[in-house]
Amino acid sequence: MSSKNRPFVFICAGMSLDGKISNYKSEQIPISSDNDKEMLLDARAEADAILVGGNTLRQDDPSLTLKTQKRKNDRIRAGKSAEPIKITVVSNAGSLDLDGKFFTEGEGDKMIFTTAKTTDRRIEEIRKKAKVYVLGEKIVDLEKMMFFLFEEGIKTILVEGGGELNASLLEKDLVDEIRLKIGDLIIGGRDAATLVDGEGFDLLGAKKVKFQSVVQGKNHLIVKVKVVK
Repeated sequence: MSSKNRPFVFICAGMSLDGKISNYKSEQIPISSDNDKEMLLDARAEADAILVGGNTLRQDDPSLTLKTQKRKNDRIRAGKSAEPIKITVVSNAGSLDLDGKFFTEGEGDKMIFTTAKTTDRRIEEIRKKAKVYVLGEKIVDLEKMMFFLFEEGIKTILVEGGGELNASLLEKDLVDEIRLKIGDLIIGGRDAATLVDGEGFDLLGAKKVKFQSVVQGKNHLIVKVKVVK
C-alpha cells in the first residue's frame, strides 16, 4: 500500500540498551533512570490517532491521554480535537476490560478493529463505549484498516506498541518513522518483549532505516530514523 493513500505512521517507544520494552514478567518498567515521558507525550500531542495492540491494552491498561491541559489547548488551536483518537487492534476482543483506562479516561474517541473471532454479543457490548470494525476472519487486515482510517481523515498515527504489532506493521511496510528513547539500563531476558517481536525477518526481508538524528541526554539517547521502503 502506498503511503499516499494511508496515514503517516510512526512508532514512538522507550527501550533498554538491549532493546527490551518490558521485563520477563511483562511489567511496564522505566527504561532509563530519569524516566522522562516528554518525548512520548509530545508525540501523542502531534498525532491524529494513537494505535496499540491488544496485548499492550490487556497488560498495561494505558490511558493514552495527553496529561496536561496545555497540550490539549495547543491541539485545539491547531484545529484538532482536544485529544487523539485511541485505536486498538485485537483478534479477539472478548478479554478486553471495558472498565479500563483506555475506555474510561480521556476525551479522545475510541476505535476497535477486530475479527470474526469476537462474538456478535461482545461487539454490541463494546459498541456502547467505542466504534467497532470487523476486518478479517482471524487476523485484522492492517492494510485495509489504514486505508479506512485515511478515508476517515486520520493523517498521522502514533504507534505505542507492543512488539507484535510493531512487527506486523513493519512486515506490511506500514511504518514510515521510528522514534526511540534508548535508556541507560540493561534488562535482559530471553522471553522479554523487544521493540519488534513476531517471527523476525530473514536477510532479504530485514528492514532498513536511515538515521535522521541522534540526541544525547544525561541518561538516554533519542534516536529518530526513517524506514526505507
